[in-house]
Amino acid sequence: MTAHAARPWRLIVVAVVVLACALGATSVAGASEGHHDHDEHHDRHVARSAGCGKAPPPAGVSEQTLVSDGVLRHFQLTIPVGYDGKKPFPVVLGLHALTVSYEFVAPMIGFADMEKRYPFIGVAPSGRLDGTTPFWLAAPAPDNYDLTFFNDLLDLLEARLCVDTSRVYSTGMSNGAQMSSLLACRLSSRITAVAPVAGVEFYDLCHGRPVPVIAFHGTADPIVTYDGGGLNSIRIADIDFWKGNVPPGLPTFHGVDAAMQTWARHNRCDPVPVEVRIAPEVRRRTWQHCKADTVLYIIDGGGHAWPGKPVPGFEGQFGHATTEIDATTLIFQFFSEQRIPHTHSPHAGERGDRDDRSDD
Repeated sequence: MTAHAARPWRLIVVAVVVLACALGATSVAGASEGHHDHDEHHDRHVARSAGCGKAPPPAGVSEQTLVSDGVLRHFQLTIPVGYDGKKPFPVVLGLHALTVSYEFVAPMIGFADMEKRYPFIGVAPSGRLDGTTPFWLAAPAPDNYDLTFFNDLLDLLEARLCVDTSRVYSTGMSNGAQMSSLLACRLSSRITAVAPVAGVEFYDLCHGRPVPVIAFHGTADPIVTYDGGGLNSIRIADIDFWKGNVPPGLPTFHGVDAAMQTWARHNRCDPVPVEVRIAPEVRRRTWQHCKADTVLYIIDGGGHAWPGKPVPGFEGQFGHATTEIDATTLIFQFFSEQRIPHTHSPHAGERGDRDDRSDD
């Protein structure tokens, strides 16, 4: 794609920065109070990282850096109240959309709303910059520096903090959803489950274990279109990284239904899902008898939006945001039910430059 051809898309998505700020200021309606009743400290299935027993950092949000592949990378770390460095905590990765700063992700997703019910370590990393534009290299290219970065990031977190390595999750919107999808595909021994919002992908190149996935997408999304096209991961990688020199042999994105059907096949589900209308605007599609839970929420007439976080002033450009479900609550409920089985040893020999082929 030439720079001239990319310009209309850049003009559209640059407004996402302002949208993210507005989403961050929008509280999640009905966020639950109270403590999660599953105590990992006394669960014999907890996988404790090397950082367990180290002095805990103070609770709250801090800016952190690490060098990966020779490049200084930034991430925002959220340590919950009650973290003592002894009890292993799950990790939730929150991944930004194209053009959106990582600093907006925690409030956009609603980390603070979920912390009391589901105690977790929150991590919001930044993609590399194309000029001033943060993006993820979420395309299924064989040589992918962001996969190396996520391995390095998890290595750092597990060395410094007390992490339950069987419970590491990733969610994000748009380009962040695409990156979460790729993490589930290529780092399946380290990523427990994913929740892509407005950007689920699957390119039929995954060979690791079945990975639980819960996805959300609007049928009228004007940015990452439901039926394919729009700003999919390969197009973003071309605009912001390859600059017209797209590697040969990359697959084609055929849309949300095709992506989820392929996830279902990968997760060894029955081919025909059960679909239920749970609200006037929302259908839930659930695949049956899977080795890993596979669920899609379809928002009829929904736009490029996080369900449950409407920003009316932006609906003209990004489309309708439903309030009939709250994606954040559903995502954290889903994550709380998932962990990597003991038969899959965490990240044994896995790096970001190849597929995990442990199940083949």
